[in-house]
Formats: sequence, structure tokens, C-alpha cells
Amino acid sequence: MPPESAFIVGDELPSRQRLLLAINHSQPDHVPLYLKWWSRPYLSNKDDGWRDQFERVKKTTKLGLDDTVGFEPPRAFSPDVKIKRWKEAFAGVRYPLLFKEYETSRGKLKQAVYQTEDWPHGDDIPIFTDYVVPHARSRKYLIGNINDVEALSCLFCEPTEEQLEKFQEEANQARDFANEKEVLLECGGMFGDPWARWVDGIGLIGGDALAWLCGIENAIVLAYRNPDLIHRLLDIILEWNMRYIRLVSQAGGSDVIVHRGWYESLWSPKLYQTFLAPRIRKEIELVHKMRAKFCYVMTTGIIPLLGTLKEMGVDILYGVDPIQGGADLKHVKHEVGDRICLWGGVNSAITLGQGNNQTIERAVSEAVRTLAPDGGFILSAIDQLFDDTPWANILNMIRAWRKVRSYPSSIL
Repeated sequence: MPPESAFIVGDELPSRQRLLLAINHSQPDHVPLYLKWWSRPYLSNKDDGWRDQFERVKKTTKLGLDDTVGFEPPRAFSPDVKIKRWKEAFAGVRYPLLFKEYETSRGKLKQAVYQTEDWPHGDDIPIFTDYVVPHARSRKYLIGNINDVEALSCLFCEPTEEQLEKFQEEANQARDFANEKEVLLECGGMFGDPWARWVDGIGLIGGDALAWLCGIENAIVLAYRNPDLIHRLLDIILEWNMRYIRLVSQAGGSDVIVHRGWYESLWSPKLYQTFLAPRIRKEIELVHKMRAKFCYVMTTGIIPLLGTLKEMGVDILYGVDPIQGGADLKHVKHEVGDRICLWGGVNSAITLGQGNNQTIERAVSEAVRTLAPDGGFILSAIDQLFDDTPWANILNMIRAWRKVRSYPSSIL
């Protein structure tokens, strides 16, 4: 295996310029390779890690990769909200139950989950976490009826002056670093531990919020049986998102703003068009008004929604995965490649996690050959690099990319 220094690049375009050219469907000096390290805060081992996004960028760009930094607006609880937490054990029940209650001006919200061995949040229950989604763990979801929805509507408020000052300092720090290192600003890209600041740092949300607040099955059942409730709930979530975008704009703007839609692929195209698409369009309009690009995250089930994503005006689709995501690369390129920048092309968990040098090289070559012609492509392993992803295979992907990163002629 060649040393890491063998991957260091010399005279090339700045990373920010390369990514913006790719996003705008031009062909920069080469196909970008931008990997996400959400649950793996290190390169080869934990001794080769980073304390923050700035240290990470220094390490990844030294390898010739592209990367971004970002900042996140605060999400503040209303000052009159009272929060209560407690834990109870019950005879014959394997796990203790964690309870959390929010008392708002419009009623109480209550949540209960089993504290299983893999519960990562101690004795707390964050509102926004994937660990509350499974029925087997959640005894009671936060939202179950219209009274809960109305209580939720006054849970958050505008940030305080002190919070805004701190936020502006963080935004300035990220922007100064981005300007110095010539890397992209990306808000909502979970540039650090996604649960370290659980009410911040998650970008724009919609279907993911429904999964956290109601449970996936409950949300979809309510969409049929009580559509007004889901519309009202999504309008509240949209208010949060529009506030998020406005705060980013007030802090000086960002190159890219991310909407996370992992759970939105579970909605049928009809339900998606009814409940999610109209609100995402409003987000996109506001993002474009501030002259930023809109990145949409969906790693499975993208094929039935390609036309909708294109019509809505999505700029970047993060999550094109030919293995676990079932994405036919040629079909995706043909359907939306002229309008949407495609980010992905290689599967992480199977191709990188279990593959060898030959399978990785073949996957990288196929992704570049199919998705790169005429620009609009950022190569990545979807959906991220994991703690157990072999470092040797990450290096294999980098080496394979360096062999084929020149733009091929169109084959479609």
C-alpha cells in the first residue's frame, strides 16, 4: 500500500472552486471526491483523528480530497417551556423507561423510551434522534394527536440576543477558515457529530422530523386517517426550516444548505407530492433567493422521485447508491443529470466495507464513467464512512479515483 503522502496533490483548483463548478454542471480540473465522516472522526485510526471540522479539513484536503466547513443556527426553547425528566423500572420489564415532559403554553408533550443497552443519550431523550424511531424502543412518541401538535407549535422560539451573538461568532470563524483554505461553506451537512448538539446541527428537516416525532408507521397512517394533523405538523416544521434559512442568510450566507430526507423515501410518490413536495419547494425558493445551492439527502428509493426532485429545483442530490440504494446510475444520469448535481456513485457499507481492491476499482470506474460526463458529479461513498470501514479500502478508493478522475466523454 503506498504511503498517504502518495495521494497529496499539487497545483490544482481550490476545493471550493472545483465543487462549485461541479455543482453548476461545468467540468473542473477533475472529478471531485468528497467523503462524509459523520460517525468516523479519524482517518486510519483514532490516533489520527480530529477535534473539530477545521482539523478534519486540513487532513482530508492533504490527501487531495474535497471537503467543507459549516455553521449551524441555534434552535431555542421558548422561555416559558418547563422540562421534566425521570426514569422508572417496572417488574418483569427488561429495560427501564425514560420519560421526558415539556410543559408549554398550549399544553404538555410527553415522551417515553426504553433505555436499551445501545441507547446513546444517557438518561435524556433528545427530540431529534434516530434512536426514538423504532416501535420496539419508543413506548410513547412525542406527537400522537392534534393537541400534541399545538403544544409543539410553541416549543421553540427566536434565538436570544446572546445565542445570536455566539452563532455569529461561529459563522465568522467558519467563513474565515473557508476563505483562508478556499473550501465550501455547507450548512446542515452535519460536519461534526450529528447528535453532539441535538437541537442544532441537523439542517432542514421534514419527513425525518415526522419519523422522530411520530414514528414512521404512525405518521403514514395519520397521513391517511388525519391528513389535517400532518399538514399542520409539517407547517410547524416548515416554520422551523424557514427560520433556519433566514438565520443563515443573516449570518452572511452559505454556499450550500442541506435538507435531510433519509426517511422521506418511505413515503409513496402520491403522499410525497401531497405533504412534502410543496413545503420543500418553499425551502428551495428561499435558499435560491439567498443565492445558495439546495442539497437534498436521500440514499434509498430515489428512482420514483427523480422527476419530482428535478421539477422542485433541487441543485444537488446526495445519496446516489447503486447497491443498497438501488439506484440505476445510467437511469439517474439520464433523468436528472442535466439539472441536478449527483453526489455519490459508490456504496460504502458493502463495496468499501466488504470489497477488495478490484471491486472498489470497478465501482469507482463505473461511477465516474456513467455520472461524470458533462459535469454535475461529486464522487462519494454513500452514505458515509463508518467506524469499521477498513482504512485500506478507503485508500483503495482514493487510488482508484486518481486513476479515472479525468472527465470521460458522454456515453449516454
